[in-house]
Amino acid sequence: MSVKLYALLRKHHPGPNRSMPLVVELPDGATVAALAAHLSTAWGVPVALVKNAFVNNQAAPLATELHDSDQISLFPPVVGG
Repeated sequence: MSVKLYALLRKHHPGPNRSMPLVVELPDGATVAALAAHLSTAWGVPVALVKNAFVNNQAAPLATELHDSDQISLFPPVVGG
């Protein structure tokens, strides 16, 4: 699966091009929350900051199950007005 990090999460991308998706391998059926935990261990992405996700360009809860070909976008909490 490919994972893009946005906003405050982007600084944890291992680089050098932080706009490129990360390629991550997890078991089929792992959740977005499990992905966040994996990214925390692998690259120090703070799990507490992963609050919003899009899976295949659709808003998805953190309990959403993932599959190998999914494209995931992760965002911290959205604030402002």
